[in-house]
Amino acid sequence: MFTNMKNIALAAGVSAIALSSSAFADEKIMVSAIDVESSVSASTEANAMDFYPDLEEDLRAEVAERVPMSSDAADPQIKIDIRKIALNGSTMLPDSKEFNQLEGVVDITSPNGDNAGLSFPVMISAYAGDEIAPEGYVNVQPSETEFYVAMVSTFADVVAEGLANVNTAGEPIDP
Repeated sequence: MFTNMKNIALAAGVSAIALSSSAFADEKIMVSAIDVESSVSASTEANAMDFYPDLEEDLRAEVAERVPMSSDAADPQIKIDIRKIALNGSTMLPDSKEFNQLEGVVDITSPNGDNAGLSFPVMISAYAGDEIAPEGYVNVQPSETEFYVAMVSTFADVVAEGLANVNTAGEPIDP
């Protein structure tokens, strides 16, 4: 009888652990801060930040709309470094201010700024329907008047999707 009760207690304990682990895996990671910087502005062969000085804030706001935010300073932070803004590979944009490539790196950090070991690239391109985007890019087909909004919004979508692949312990999960 005592052996049966131990087995029942053990089975109940294992079931409770399995259920709590499942619930824990379904929790979304909360973000305490979003920091966007552009290393593009440091390049002498790039002029995009002259044309788009609000890009960092615009991207930060778009990401903030897509990820669960927290007021708890102990939650992880998102750091985004915009590394390339180009038109067909050229970082010197024409006077028309057009660009069709936006690249950056996203780091999920601990609150003290240490890299939590999760980093992923984001590469967005805008090419007409008959043109092929470079390998690894997420392609969007905006109208000429809305390309900036489409590029920034798609970048934010990819950041939010990448964050969805992180568990609350800050480790990658298998989708």
